[in-house]
Amino acid sequence: MPPQFELLTNWAQTSVEGFMLYLLAAIAIPCAFLVLFDRVIIRSGFFLIGVFGAICGLFLILQAQFLALAQLMIYAVGITLVVVIALMLTNPRLEQERMVAGQKERLGGLFVAALFFLVIYCALRSESWPISSLRMDPENVKLIGIALTTTYALPFEFASVLLLAALMGAILLAKAEPKENLSDISEGN
Repeated sequence: MPPQFELLTNWAQTSVEGFMLYLLAAIAIPCAFLVLFDRVIIRSGFFLIGVFGAICGLFLILQAQFLALAQLMIYAVGITLVVVIALMLTNPRLEQERMVAGQKERLGGLFVAALFFLVIYCALRSESWPISSLRMDPENVKLIGIALTTTYALPFEFASVLLLAALMGAILLAKAEPKENLSDISEGN
């Protein structure tokens, strides 16, 4: 093997993982801010797909293949698609009225978000996260799949029914007419 190839191989084994970590963070963090601050709700839903996709990549870097695939299938595709569909069913005029009314609560929301971030940061910083040098068993995904379809099949199905009920409730709330409009209509007749 030529020495240049060996040098490149050694560099790649030590540096590519760190480079990919920073690249995925550079994708996830701006997308997360765009989810929060974009005025168009549908576009925020699509930025959410970018955040979940980058998190999926982070799980792959950490060699957690099952979590990466679950993140991709459940969150990036399933949940985000449900959110985008639910947002498409909402009334845009009603959303604008709520946005104007919600401007007053923005400062309180930012304070709660900053406090929540600080608590999580302090909790994670105080823990030690030892790195294991043991190799992962290639049968891990198979064992998790068997457990989900045998031992934990009932809780898994309950979670899917709960998500379905939440989706149906979100659609009913999105399509419901506000009570003020209904009372105005009845008084006008």
